[in-house]
Amino acid sequence: MASPAHAQQQLPFPPHVAQALASAQKLAANQKLDEAEKLLAAHSQYPECVFRRSAILMTLERWAEAETGFRALLKLAPNNFDCAMGLAGALIEQNRAQEALPLLEAAYKAKPDGRTRYFLGIGLDQAGKKERAAALLAEARAHVIAQSEKRDLLPTELYMQISRRCNLRCAMCGHEVWKSNSGFMEMDVFDRILDQAQANGIKILHILSGQGEPMLHPHVFEMLEKAVGMGFSVGIVTNGTPLTQERCEKLGKLGLAYIQFSFAGWDKESYEATYVGSKFERTLANLRTMQDTTRGTNTNFMVKAVCTGDNWAEVRDKTRAFLEGHGVEKVFTVIANNFGGNVVHGKFFEDHGVWSLKNIEHQRRMPCRVLLRAVGVFCDGTVTACACYDSNAELKIGNIMDNTLAEIRQGAEFRKIVDAFKCGDVSGIPMCSKCDDPFG
Repeated sequence: MASPAHAQQQLPFPPHVAQALASAQKLAANQKLDEAEKLLAAHSQYPECVFRRSAILMTLERWAEAETGFRALLKLAPNNFDCAMGLAGALIEQNRAQEALPLLEAAYKAKPDGRTRYFLGIGLDQAGKKERAAALLAEARAHVIAQSEKRDLLPTELYMQISRRCNLRCAMCGHEVWKSNSGFMEMDVFDRILDQAQANGIKILHILSGQGEPMLHPHVFEMLEKAVGMGFSVGIVTNGTPLTQERCEKLGKLGLAYIQFSFAGWDKESYEATYVGSKFERTLANLRTMQDTTRGTNTNFMVKAVCTGDNWAEVRDKTRAFLEGHGVEKVFTVIANNFGGNVVHGKFFEDHGVWSLKNIEHQRRMPCRVLLRAVGVFCDGTVTACACYDSNAELKIGNIMDNTLAEIRQGAEFRKIVDAFKCGDVSGIPMCSKCDDPFG
């Protein structure tokens, strides 16, 4: 998002302000939004700090405070596009769409793109102007999908399931609905995937899709070495339990783009209650080794903590504090999702008919970004439209051993799913109709 500050402030920032801005940016990147907000609040005489703080307040859902910040900035720069959009967003979140509409109409007139169409459509819908809202939201959906159609619907990323088997039964992952918990990807399937990825300009590979623990595969290191050697940017997601010190050190030296551990908890009881079948002390030792092995390398080591239960905020804070206390520098926390409707979490949102911790009222109006940019391939070569949560191939669109990736993504099955998102009605699409992660 563009900043309004430089339009008003021609002189360089004083050193202490520049340092505060840099520190706040780093804190925000590591999801420490409360700390970043407080740091920026201490420099409220500088428009840049006010702008960044207001944006963070929006993420923290402190709408009224964000409104105050954006209004103050608009007094300094009345025609600033991003401040006007920020204020409009704060007003909409407070159910004051009528006040937001003049700002949104002006923004749409100045820049009639997908973003302004979307926000104006949301504002009009909230204000009761359903017909025009529906038309604008349809245009916004078409705009998003058009970006993918320019690539002939080909993905830019590929998620790969090399192991269907998992050694744990985690509380948040939907294992109850798995139809199978066995099987590894054969090397001929793996080679075919790499060849098709190269042929279609895909450069990013994520080793995880649907279900399964990739580090259980007997040839996982051979696979990773081959993919990295072919020039792919490769990342792997693991629960960390099948590792040893030797395997951690080997994994950290492969030249991977990232290694992501899944970990939530702050002691033996809380961790093992979530990662059922794990051993707290062993996983913690592996985590420390991996952190040490990757430090100073180009491999980004991170921990993703999935927070479950209606007390998810407490789980988040305790988990983050515990991991940081053990030297983990990058911790990302997310609210548990419902895995395309396979898992029940939290309170009921009547508007959508799903159990979730997330209010997804606005997001459901738009296409899934992951569906458009990525594709998932299972152990046997089955290709799914959903690279995230489709454990049982409910969204199967082909098999990479039978057809090229281009033929599959441009085929009738995938087109049917894309057209449903384009129309704004995915009620007939398995998983998508119940998913609480609709932006991807």
